[in-house]
Amino acid sequence: MSEDLTGRRLGHYRIDGVLGKGGMSVMYRATDIRLGRKVALKVIAEHLTEDPEFRERFVDEARNTSAIDHANVVPLYDFGEVDGLLYIAMRLVEGSDLASLIKGEPLAPQRAISLLSQVAEALDNLHERGLVHLDVKPANVLVTSRESATEHIYVADFGLTRRGATGHRTRGGDFLGSPTYAAPEHLRGEPVDGRTDAYSLACVLFACLSGRPPFQGQVPEVIQGHLNREPPALTEFVSLPPAIDDVIRRGMSKQPGQRYASCRELIAAARQALTAPPRPVAPPRPQQTFQQFPSPQQQAPAPRPVPQPSHASHASHAEPVRLRPPVPAGSTAFGKERSGNRWLAPVLVGLVAVGLIIGAIFFLSNPDDGQPPQQPESTGPSIPVGPGSGEPSGGSKPTSKKQLPSISVVAPPSS
Repeated sequence: MSEDLTGRRLGHYRIDGVLGKGGMSVMYRATDIRLGRKVALKVIAEHLTEDPEFRERFVDEARNTSAIDHANVVPLYDFGEVDGLLYIAMRLVEGSDLASLIKGEPLAPQRAISLLSQVAEALDNLHERGLVHLDVKPANVLVTSRESATEHIYVADFGLTRRGATGHRTRGGDFLGSPTYAAPEHLRGEPVDGRTDAYSLACVLFACLSGRPPFQGQVPEVIQGHLNREPPALTEFVSLPPAIDDVIRRGMSKQPGQRYASCRELIAAARQALTAPPRPVAPPRPQQTFQQFPSPQQQAPAPRPVPQPSHASHASHAEPVRLRPPVPAGSTAFGKERSGNRWLAPVLVGLVAVGLIIGAIFFLSNPDDGQPPQQPESTGPSIPVGPGSGEPSGGSKPTSKKQLPSISVVAPPSS
């Protein structure tokens, strides 16, 4: 604009101040002095007034806006031209736009879905009339809480709205709109339809939930992102259910046929993804501790790959105890654990042998009548054996100084 119109009269409107500026127009706060009503007055930039194409677009905006009777579309009051300046008078929405609410910080998911569901209703109503908005972005979403108990949404700025698949670029081939939220087919100059707005709404959803648009940087970088790159995962920036990444990925598909069929369907899928329970996480395996010995009737637990604390120990860090299998009856168990008692077996065997020898000596020394043998003196003679009168042959009286249990046997003399 060559000058600020604040304080001037434009027809029956008194211009009170500037609400915002765009590339093609300036939005003023004004008063309709006939009705005493506050309005938002959109005035086309002076340097575009003489351009037939922009004049045509401005008139189309007025006609398209007035033809839409929807609760989430800013109502149009008046349209005209005064002193060579084209203007559109519409409802003054007391509040802010969605871009001001974000300010680099994400909105609560429930709030974002509540606001964007109203945007989806307005856009689908537009699409049912054969129109495409082509400039869906947070700055064109007005939010007010003065008209109802909850936040109410108005979709504004229908300056690029077109019917059918034509008019999304200037006659010179220049792109019109915001590339930050533009669909690939809009950037390439291809035919557009309602799915083009649905792509932009998916980008706005990303911005509401993360506090930033999906692609950032200089304009060429942003355009290349929309044309050639997959959208970043939303869960890389905020903690949300992973299913929302699938919704954003489908909503921002490069091919219109792979996107959601309507804006309502996109927001419904986002609502379901954000309210879905998180992926289940396997609970940690509890550490088993035993405070008493298991009963004999208790079935032994199945073997586990991870060593567990000993059933016979009360300490949580005790070493496991190995139970030795029972020893069969009648057998002697001498294992490696009893290697220090290896001498016991030979001693027992020797004692048994000595006992058997002593028993044999007593048995042989008993007489036939079964009388117990008399204990010989340690210095007595040896026992003579033979037919003689008891005298030893040869007149000799041999004596034996050996002590029992030694036995001396004398063979009988030859006849």
